[in-house]
Amino acid sequence: MEYRITCILKAVTEDSVMVTDLGGVNAEGERWTMSVEEAVELMASGEGIFFLENAKLTGIEPESKQFLKLPTCP
Repeated sequence: MEYRITCILKAVTEDSVMVTDLGGVNAEGERWTMSVEEAVELMASGEGIFFLENAKLTGIEPESKQFLKLPTCP
């Protein structure tokens, strides 16, 4: 299944900001969210293909600035 990442949930500590969940809207127009761990497992198993700004992702780093610039999921 293909997932387009358009929003995030994050955890903020004194030392860092880390993405905890990814989200978006699927082809049917339904909102989805899942933990970063779930996304990594789907990607590793080949069951999930993730896109960010129309680019296919090959990995997910929870502290990556590419995710931190996204808006917070509703």
